[in-house]
Amino acid sequence: MSASPGPGPARPFSVWLLYLIHFVQGAAVIFATVSEVLLSDAEVLDTAGQIALLVLYLLAGVVLILLGFRLFLGSAAARTPAMVLQLLMVVLSFSFFAGGVWVVGLTFLVPAAVALVLLFIRPTQQWLEGTAEPDQQSA
Repeated sequence: MSASPGPGPARPFSVWLLYLIHFVQGAAVIFATVSEVLLSDAEVLDTAGQIALLVLYLLAGVVLILLGFRLFLGSAAARTPAMVLQLLMVVLSFSFFAGGVWVVGLTFLVPAAVALVLLFIRPTQQWLEGTAEPDQQSA
C-alpha cells in the first residue's frame, strides 16, 4: 500500500492575481469583439476582412485565458508568451494615450504592468519552476 502524496506547495497570491488578470483580459477581448460585430454599423472592412479580424481577436482572447490557466497550473513555458502579450498590451495602451483616450489607455496599461511585474517576482518564479516551498500550515 503506497502512501498518497501530501498536498503540494500553496499557490502564491501572485499566481492567483496573474490568472485573474489574464482571464479578465481574455474575457474582455472576447466580449468586446462579439459586441463590436453585433452592434457595429460601420463598414470599414469588407466581409472577409471583418471575419478575419473577428477570428484574430477571438483567438487572442482565448490565448489570454489559456495562458492564465497554464500559469495557474505552474507551466513555466507559459511565462514567455504571457510576457509578450502583456508587452503588446502596454504598446497598445500608449496608442490610446496618444489619441487622448486616457481612461482606456490606463485600462490597458495598469493590468498589463501589474502582470509583467508579477511574472518576475520570486514567488511566481518559484511556482513556475516547481521549487515553491510547501505550505507550512498543511505540513
